[in-house]
Amino acid sequence: MLHKLTASATAGVEKIRIPVDELKLGMFVKELDCPWIDSPFLVHGFVVREQKQLDQLRALCKHVYIDITRDSLSALQKRASKPAQTTEYQTSTSFINNLADSQKIHRKAKAVVANMFEDFRNGKLFEPAAMRTAVSNCVDNIIANPDSMLWLTMIKNKDEYTAEHSLNVALLSITLGRAEGLSVEQLNELGLCAMLHDVGKVKIPHEILNKEGSLEAAQFDVMKMHTVHGKKLLLSQKNLPSAAADIALSHHEKVDGTGYPRGLTAEEIPYLVKIVAIADAYDAMTSGRVYSVAKPAAEALKLLLRSKNQHHDERLLNRFIDCIGVYPIGSIAELNSGEIGIVLPSESEDNLQPVVLVVRDANKQPCKNRYIDLREAMRPDNGRRYMIRTLHPDRSYGIDLASFNDPRFLSPSK
Repeated sequence: MLHKLTASATAGVEKIRIPVDELKLGMFVKELDCPWIDSPFLVHGFVVREQKQLDQLRALCKHVYIDITRDSLSALQKRASKPAQTTEYQTSTSFINNLADSQKIHRKAKAVVANMFEDFRNGKLFEPAAMRTAVSNCVDNIIANPDSMLWLTMIKNKDEYTAEHSLNVALLSITLGRAEGLSVEQLNELGLCAMLHDVGKVKIPHEILNKEGSLEAAQFDVMKMHTVHGKKLLLSQKNLPSAAADIALSHHEKVDGTGYPRGLTAEEIPYLVKIVAIADAYDAMTSGRVYSVAKPAAEALKLLLRSKNQHHDERLLNRFIDCIGVYPIGSIAELNSGEIGIVLPSESEDNLQPVVLVVRDANKQPCKNRYIDLREAMRPDNGRRYMIRTLHPDRSYGIDLASFNDPRFLSPSK
C-alpha cells in the first residue's frame, strides 16, 4: 500500500503543461505538443537559454511541458544576492500602542491564509487580492514596530498549525526583511511568497502529513514532494510574483547542498528563499504538532546557530537573532530565583536583560503579577541580580500566552 502511495504521490509531479506564451528563459522544456522530429531542436529536453529558442517554440507549439525542478542554475544565481539598494526603518510607535492593531490585522490575515488553503484543497481558483491586502497591512504594522507581531507569533494553537505556521513564517520573514532594509514593495512580495511557501502540503496524504512519530523513509519521500507540488500549484496561478514558485520549491534547500529537492548550494539558493527558510525552521521548531513537542525559543535558536553555513546563511541567521532577541518576547522564562515569567519587549537595546512579567512564584504556583526589569532589579533573598536561567515553550506551568494578550497586562508603566 505504501509503495503504491509513494508512486502515485510522486510520479510525474515535476512536469507541468503551460501555454507557450508563458514560457520564459531558464525554463526546462521536457515535451512539446508536436513530435520532436518536426522541431528544429536536436535533443529531447533542454533549458531555454536564448530568445531565438523562445521564438521557435512559440511559432511551433501552442503548449509545452516543462520540468519545474530543472530550471537553469544561472537564472537562480541571478536571484541569489541581496538587493543593492536598501532602506533604513525607524520604529514609530510602542509595542503597547501597536498591539491592538496587530491583533486585528493578525486575525484577518490568519483567516485569509486558512481560506487560501481551503481553496487549493478544493481545486478552486485562488485569487491573491485578499492575501495582498493582508500582507500589506502586516508590512505596515511591522515597519511601525515589529515587536507586537513577534509577540503574536509566539501564541501557538496546534489545531490551527497549517494556517498559523504559514502566517508566522510570513511575519518572521517580513521582520527579517525589514532588518535587511528591503523596500516596502519588496517586503510585500516577500510576505506574500512566504504565506504561500507550504501550499504544496494540500497534496500530501493526511495520514502522512499528520502521522504521529517519525516518518518512514518512503513516507518522507512523499512529504518532500510538497515542495514540487507547491511550485506546480503556484505556476498555474495568475498575478503572483515569480519568487513565490522559487520559495515553494526551494525552502528546504540547505547552503551546503544537502537539502531537497535539488540539492542547491549557497550560491544557487535565491536570497528570498534563504530568508523564508530561516523563518520556516524557527517557527516549526517552536510550534507543537501532533507528532512533535514545541521547543523553547532558546533551544530553537541554538539549533539554528549550529546549522550556520550548513543549513542556513550565517549572515542572515545572525541578523534574524538580532531581530527576535536571545530571549524572544513572549517566551516563558524561568529566573534564577525559580520564579516563572513572560518576556516582554524592552525599550533598551540590551536584549540580554529584558523586562519579565512574573506570573508564577518560586514553587511554580500562581502569584500576584509583577514586573522585573533585569537591567536593574535585585533579588531580595540574596541581593544578587535577577537573571534568566532557561526558557520554556508556551503553556509550560499552565501559562497560556494567549490569556495575557491584553495591553493591560503587558505595560510595566501601568
